[in-house]
Amino acid sequence: MKRRHVIVCLAGGVLTLWLTGGTDAVLSRAAEVKALSSAATTPMVAPAASQSYRRRTVGNPDPFRPFIETDPEQMIKKLSKKKGREGRPISPLQLGEIGQFRLVGIAGDDKKRTAVVEDGIVKKFYSLFVGTYIGPNDGRVAEILPDRVIVEEQVEDQTKKAKKARTRRIIMTLHKEEEGKP
Repeated sequence: MKRRHVIVCLAGGVLTLWLTGGTDAVLSRAAEVKALSSAATTPMVAPAASQSYRRRTVGNPDPFRPFIETDPEQMIKKLSKKKGREGRPISPLQLGEIGQFRLVGIAGDDKKRTAVVEDGIVKKFYSLFVGTYIGPNDGRVAEILPDRVIVEEQVEDQTKKAKKARTRRIIMTLHKEEEGKP
């Protein structure tokens, strides 16, 4: 059975070579090599350069521009006011008061939650995580609950002689949209 199969395959291969002109392929390959060797002595002409790709920039955002834009003058003023901030960049969340941000949504589970706030002045959205700095007084997101975000700020008491720092808790609540409003 195997012997018959080998004979049929061999006969089929020979027949295929004969029908396609397989013996001429060796001659044509030799002709190609001869043509290439004679072409090597003549100078080669470079093929025409294809047109390069150009990106249309009109109406499209710059892909290399950072998402968070900061004003360098405001950053310098803020850094000069507060000590201990020299190595930390200032985000747009730190440039505005906490009251100007509106809590829009909260996503996640009990282990990790993310909150989304909207800047009422600029109309931009920012995401908050636990530990995110917000507000000009070094406020940090302490906790994100299913319906609110708790921000803690260190505030110095100016009335006492010791100027003791105390923690102030600010609660941002999630307002459900009222019926009739989109």
